[in-house]
Amino acid sequence: MNRQPMTLKGLQDMKTTATFMGGGDVAPHKLHMRLCALKMERHRRDQERRVALERARKCHERCEAIETEVRAILEVIQNRAPLPELKPRAIKPGRSTAATNPTIRPAGILKHRY
Repeated sequence: MNRQPMTLKGLQDMKTTATFMGGGDVAPHKLHMRLCALKMERHRRDQERRVALERARKCHERCEAIETEVRAILEVIQNRAPLPELKPRAIKPGRSTAATNPTIRPAGILKHRY
């Protein structure tokens, strides 16, 4: 028996039942239910908008902090004397890099499978 894939719907897809009610002579309790559904939807959308604005504000603040940090780093780079040319060290045959540089770990320690 083959099942059809389920369509996942999010909050964006939810609509109120107020849009499905017909016009004409509608009972008062149905109008009150429609009004209540519309108010609840408006409240939910206001919450979404508030959260989105807060996230946008935090992103903007972080971008400004990044720009400040970039300017500070560029200023340090411009005021700094040029670095001398670094010569690469020759590795002697038969010696591993871990033996010449103790900060490099041997090759079998950090093997991970993902």
